This record gives sequence, C-alpha cells and structure tokens, in this order.
Amino acid sequence: MLSRSYPQKTALKLVGDKFMLPRVMRQVLYRGISATKLAARRKARIGEAAPGDLILVDTYNVLFTVNNYLLGRPLFLSNDGILRDAGEMRGRIVNKPVFSRSVCLMLDVLNLWKYATFVLYLDDPVSFSGRLAMELSKDMVQMEIEGEALTVRSADRMLLEERSDAICTSDTEVIDGYRGKVIDLPRFLLEKFFNPGFPSFEM
Repeated sequence: MLSRSYPQKTALKLVGDKFMLPRVMRQVLYRGISATKLAARRKARIGEAAPGDLILVDTYNVLFTVNNYLLGRPLFLSNDGILRDAGEMRGRIVNKPVFSRSVCLMLDVLNLWKYATFVLYLDDPVSFSGRLAMELSKDMVQMEIEGEALTVRSADRMLLEERSDAICTSDTEVIDGYRGKVIDLPRFLLEKFFNPGFPSFEM
C-alpha cells in the first residue's frame, strides 16, 4: 500500500483494524515498513565506520534503542535494514542502572573505532543531558576516544546541518534528509555483545 502512495497513517489503520492488531504491533509496522523504493535507497547508504571519519551521533536515539533491548522490549530490523524498537520511551529514563549499562556498551563500541572521531549530541530538553554530556566527554578522554559530547537543542538538526562523513541514527526523517553514510550503531553493538536474532522485515 505504501508503494502505491497510500498515506502511511491510513494504510496502518486499515491493516491494523483488519487484523485487530494491538498498539505495540501497530507501532512495529509504523516504524518497520516503508515504501519499497524508499527503503532500498536508505539501505544502500548503510555503512561502517572508516579511518578518519567524522561521525555525528544522535546519542539518545542510540541509547534508548539499546536500553529497550536490555529491558526486553521488542526490537526488529525494518525493511530499510535499520534496527528499530517499539519501546516508545519518549526521552524518559525508567531504569537508571540499565540506562547506565547502555552508555557503557556504547562507549565500548566507540573504543573499538578509535580510528574515527565522534561528536555525541544530546538533546537539551531531556533531563540531566548536561550532566551526561560532561560524563561522556570525560569517559571519552579517559578511553582515548577522539571527539566530544555536547548538549544541543535538537540532535536531529545538528546531524543534518553539521559537516560529517557519517551519522548514527534510526530516525527516518533525518536519514532521508542526509546524503551521506548511515551507521547502525545499535545493531552493531547488540550483534557484537549479544545473540539477538532480531525479527526482520528485510527483503
């Protein structure tokens, strides 16, 4: 239906109502399925960190995806090849120890990619972003990871406006507005440290 230009919300309602899908499954479809050609264009730009890359990270987007996995919430591979979740955290940290583990796991991955430079953007409206940015910057120095963590009004906007070689986000609007390489950091992280076996919409 999406490939035939049906509006996404209309298509979702028709399918959801027909099969009497619960809210969480409707969220999975909403985030997991895009028009075939659009999904293929996104998938073609998925890449890996390379030596010398300047990589901008939508930090909360990454952390909440990992956090949802650790909390046992549903994650899946969308048909554009990007790992997404249906946790609907909306910027709320509900389990601080689990969230802290997500932060440590992210830093462990960045530590593997010391040949690149990272700018970690944290949305200022989210509580305690300033404190987390300072802690992340300190940890990056101690681990000899090139880059810094910054609080900004909108991480999405910074990923689109600042110069970079790649971005880390699963936000479809940002991915569609960006013309460079997209790195699926949560998928790399979870597949490296766990054995997830994600359900997949990939064709």
